[in-house]
Amino acid sequence: MASTATAELTIQERGILATGASASYLDCFSNADRVFVSMLPQPMPRRRRYDSRGKTYTIDWQDYGQPLPVWFDPLMQGFVDLLTLPPNWDSYGAGAVDARVVHAAINFINGFLRPSSPAPRVVPLSSGGLQLEWRRKGVDLEIVFDRDAKPFFYWRDRVSGEESEHALRESSALLRIRIENLE
Repeated sequence: MASTATAELTIQERGILATGASASYLDCFSNADRVFVSMLPQPMPRRRRYDSRGKTYTIDWQDYGQPLPVWFDPLMQGFVDLLTLPPNWDSYGAGAVDARVVHAAINFINGFLRPSSPAPRVVPLSSGGLQLEWRRKGVDLEIVFDRDAKPFFYWRDRVSGEESEHALRESSALLRIRIENLE
């Protein structure tokens, strides 16, 4: 049989695969598959500005225009608030929060929280790191990002008294369950 330069089955080839009643369906299906690339969703640039202590931070990224998660703005504002803290912000010699730690926390949260997840509080650490905190439904959950240390999380049930601490990378599945239970 001679080959033809087409991306779809001929009427004769369709007869092998389907009855005549479904041949028109196959034609519609193959037409739907031939969508121009320009018709597919394209990334679009997005920009948000956040102000804290007289400074403005602009965050630029690309996505497909979906609605932002409920936690996005409170979390980004919390990160900006930490980045604008001066050295000795606690009057006990605390270091400024390290921007690399903030970036690590943003990257983690971006791929981890669901759109409906509750927003954590963003808390500075005197070492220059940060902590994300949830205090909901009788549970304390803290994720710690610190300079030169592996991130970890701490979980405590205030009712039962049960508590545990885990390395973030090795126990991310458990952390995901803990966060989902806070929703």
